Amino acid sequence: MTSSVLADCLRPGDRVVIGQACGEPVGLVSDLFAQATRLGHIDAFCGYSLNPAWEDPLPDALRVTTYCGLGTMGKLLARQGARLIPSSLSQLSAQLRSRKLAADVVLLQVAPADAEGYHSLGCAVDYAWDAVQVARQVVVEVNLNMPVTRGAPRLHRSQILVARQGDAPLLESLVEEPNALQRQLARNVASLVPDGATLQLGIGSLAAAIAGELQTRRGLKVRSGMVGDWFLGLVASGAIDTTMPDACMGSLAVGSRHLYQTLSRKGPLGFAQPAQLALPVTGSPFMAINSAIEVDLAGQVNAEWLGERYVGTVGGQTDYFRAARASAGGLAILALTSSTARGKSRIVPHCNRVTSTYCDVDVIVTEHGVADIRATTLQERCELIAAIASPDHRDPLLQSGRS
Repeated sequence: MTSSVLADCLRPGDRVVIGQACGEPVGLVSDLFAQATRLGHIDAFCGYSLNPAWEDPLPDALRVTTYCGLGTMGKLLARQGARLIPSSLSQLSAQLRSRKLAADVVLLQVAPADAEGYHSLGCAVDYAWDAVQVARQVVVEVNLNMPVTRGAPRLHRSQILVARQGDAPLLESLVEEPNALQRQLARNVASLVPDGATLQLGIGSLAAAIAGELQTRRGLKVRSGMVGDWFLGLVASGAIDTTMPDACMGSLAVGSRHLYQTLSRKGPLGFAQPAQLALPVTGSPFMAINSAIEVDLAGQVNAEWLGERYVGTVGGQTDYFRAARASAGGLAILALTSSTARGKSRIVPHCNRVTSTYCDVDVIVTEHGVADIRATTLQERCELIAAIASPDHRDPLLQSGRS
């Protein structure tokens, strides 16, 4: 079929919800750009994107919203080509299901249908599934390279329109090698994680460094919104619990082609919606490990704003922090290097923008140490957090905290 399928589905003023990461159908997004001009006005909602097409000039008739400043969506926000809906993943799902955030048409990339006519969502199970439940129409691009994964929701061919079929490689997100500071930070984080723990860990070089320091652990489980290539290292080292079929679950796999090729119905990583993962864990200490742009002396976290630029996301940080704190033995761990590459302190007197509050964080970790801020006064927090800042910044921070 051709883009005429999409042309027949869209109406002026529709909101089109697009799958993110590997769930984004690149060909259909290109078709959407063309149809927006024809129809005169279309709203599009898309989250974390690896698609370079968002970096090009977009049709004037297409109005874009996002919850995320990562990937190419961040570049679109930077040039004011998209509007921001600040939202955690749990809020986003609830807003779609209640139709507070309208979803008229959903665009997804899926795996080929099985013998019973069901398409797996592969390695991207997220807010788009909530949109599927309420949308007027679901239009898909079938990709032969999308893996059929375990535990993920499935779409029957009777529920969808297939607009495209192909075998384009899934979009990759390759991670730079961790630097020395990140490795030292990772060692400090790893000291908090026991055998048998359940991990929530994102993507990027810091996540890779932390996972690398955990390869000597045993019986680890995973409940993570995003899973990167670091998971392969944990499996290969024997750190992962393979005795339970649902020991490791994620919502998005984002990484290399090698990661995608290891995913299957019988593999160690299954997939579920974020709302099913960001819940308290029983029988295992839940370690929610997240990073940020900056943290202040009270323990407030900014994971979204770099000055006036929106470059991050709320994502699952608050959801997972609260789930970890509600789990027996769990910890909400914030991990960040003490300074930027230019030497600016990432520990600040006060965060002007707050993603996670000072009630959401248990432990703050830098390459200089660990600050356990549970059951501490504001003055005690100030001293503990300043003590893990870069030595050049400690005295000024302490002075500001006392003033």
